[in-house]
Amino acid sequence: MVRLFSWLAAMTMLLFLISGSGVYWMSHITVVHSKEGAAMAVAKATAATLSAQIELLNKTIDKMVDDPEVLAIIANANPSQLSATATKLEKYFPEVLKVRLFVPGVSPTDDQIVPKMGFADIEMVRETFAKDRLPSIQGEQGADRHLAITRGIKRNNEVVGVILVSLNYDFISKNIRTAAADEDYIELKQDQLFLGVSGAKIDTDKSDNIHVKVPNADWEIIYYYTSGLGLSELSMVAIIMLVSGLLVLLAFFFTHRKLSDLLVQDINCIMKAIKDMMTIQRLHSNYSVNLTEMNSVIPTLVQFKRVLDQDRNETASDSYDNYDDVGMDNFFDD
Repeated sequence: MVRLFSWLAAMTMLLFLISGSGVYWMSHITVVHSKEGAAMAVAKATAATLSAQIELLNKTIDKMVDDPEVLAIIANANPSQLSATATKLEKYFPEVLKVRLFVPGVSPTDDQIVPKMGFADIEMVRETFAKDRLPSIQGEQGADRHLAITRGIKRNNEVVGVILVSLNYDFISKNIRTAAADEDYIELKQDQLFLGVSGAKIDTDKSDNIHVKVPNADWEIIYYYTSGLGLSELSMVAIIMLVSGLLVLLAFFFTHRKLSDLLVQDINCIMKAIKDMMTIQRLHSNYSVNLTEMNSVIPTLVQFKRVLDQDRNETASDSYDNYDDVGMDNFFDD
């Protein structure tokens, strides 16, 4: 019985491990999909928030370039009036650093006022005379770094001037800092320039990532996340499987002990019935057994006892008849 229960316990544990591995695999796939969906949702939500803020700035600048006063100043192309009007326009932006107005044929240079115009700003202004440019972060690290937004000032669908608005970009990093989860890592990049990071620094080479473009800007959000189960989740799964396996083995142990005791009692009862069958004429009627499978043993022994008694009686009767026949023959011979 020990060997039988050992085999049963081993097969049960094997099936338990197979089923547990299957559940873990399915859970792993579910977790991977859910984490990917969550990361995509966070990245898209962050991109949408940044895009909405940029769109609000764009709408404000569009109102400025449609102002008749701005169009008149651009038409006069007076440098002092351009500078004065640009300073006046700065009241439209609480976070504005500097507003500059340019007309065609004038080289846009300004390195006296913070933030200074760099080569990227100059190129951005020149390209805006031909087509609109997306907002971007310009300038060297420090006080000169700013969010640059340009718009063409049009008259009769012809670009007659350009407005360059330099803004504080702290709102970008604030949005990024609140985006990532504790175990994930998010980056906002403009080409190779990091505009903001958030979350726990992880090994980006060994983690999955999602790339989402920010509408209305030349930026990209990269969301790094661990696709599989973390150490805590793996530990929890291992503990659950270990405890469940121990409970299964414990159940087999107690079942074996209980079944062994019941089987020993039934065997003792059957042995007593066999002994009584060999020593007395009739079997008792109180040979109770615990296992249902043993219920047919006692009736079988009773039936066997009857067959033995019947054969024994028939043998005795034949012997008596033979004895009588021989005795009578001897009597007459005498």
